Amino acid sequence: MNTIVRTKLCTAIVCLYGATALCTLQVANAAADALPTRRVSYADLDISKPPGAKVLYRRITAAAHEVCTFEGVKELAASYRYRDCIDQAIDAAVQQVNSAALSELHFTGVIHLAGI
Repeated sequence: MNTIVRTKLCTAIVCLYGATALCTLQVANAAADALPTRRVSYADLDISKPPGAKVLYRRITAAAHEVCTFEGVKELAASYRYRDCIDQAIDAAVQQVNSAALSELHFTGVIHLAGI
């Protein structure tokens, strides 16, 4: 199979699986019935390369900030729950996508280019 076609097909499949579970978060409020979700599309990106991984990481981070609620309470515990929600959402999304470039960006903050 053509490498480009195979890459796009794999990306589309991962997108379908990943989008359903991407950024599924539990609300800090234990009484919440539905888990908030946010679909993050990356079908337009080549996430095997650093520029595409960076764009996807920004999208994932933005989605995590949208679905994690912060009541504005000045309690330290509420602030920790909010930050923990965001961290868990980003971690889960990165794991779900399963891209080496995205994982490297998430865990190290930088992407090293091969051969440089």
